[in-house]
Amino acid sequence: MAFEVTPACAEVQIVSRINAEVTVSPKRKKVALVGFASNSLHMVPWDDPEFEIWGMNQGAMNFKRRADRWFEMHLPEATPDIRDPNYLEWLKNLTIPVYMIDLYDYAPTSLRYPIEKAIQYAGRDYFMSSVAFMCAIAAMEDFKEVHLYGINLAIGDEYFYEKPNAEWWLGKLEAWGIKVVIPRASSLLKQTKRYGYEIDARPSQSWKILLQSRIAEYKAKIERLQAEANMYLGAMRESEGLIQIAEGMDAGADLVLQTATVASTASTATT
Repeated sequence: MAFEVTPACAEVQIVSRINAEVTVSPKRKKVALVGFASNSLHMVPWDDPEFEIWGMNQGAMNFKRRADRWFEMHLPEATPDIRDPNYLEWLKNLTIPVYMIDLYDYAPTSLRYPIEKAIQYAGRDYFMSSVAFMCAIAAMEDFKEVHLYGINLAIGDEYFYEKPNAEWWLGKLEAWGIKVVIPRASSLLKQTKRYGYEIDARPSQSWKILLQSRIAEYKAKIERLQAEANMYLGAMRESEGLIQIAEGMDAGADLVLQTATVASTASTATT
């Protein structure tokens, strides 16, 4: 999959792959970091020439127009993804810079991520998400605004490890005077309640009710699917029994006795 070249695209040239040095013409002051979550992808400034657009991992499946740089911060054995079996081939044909852990032959535009420089710049070795690596580059290249789209980090391990890490980095950006723009649909930098200002600072009761209703819905679906499975199991057992009757008739067996046995087996399978 190739990105469409539009007038809004930046001209990004690789100066040094090993040092992750690039030149961008014209230089942009704004960058949009784009992830996977669909609830804010419609807000990506695809056609705004003031922005560079940076993508990550298999997010190309969600990209509509262009990308100026890419981030694939996984070891080679963890890079392939069942969601996109052609991902490695796509990386091979990518013409824009790709920040990676090291230089790889299968990705000819790969840049070795300047991790040592990023740690020194931040004053802390704290990188638990792709967002963190992207924020560090944006800060070191003196971007004035960082916008995030399609990035929620609200599920599973993302919520427990990646979300607090990404929020720490966003706080660093703001402390460095960089404007951070996050859609209302994102879970980043959001609070359910202000601690101490309300009686209960835990997640709201309405949120619990929503989750309980989802559990009830899933349970009902499981029961319906189980009933359907039992029905098909009974039909399958009956068909198997009819085959037995046909074979028994060919062998001269008692038809009445066989039919009663088959009926009993099918009934047991559906209960």
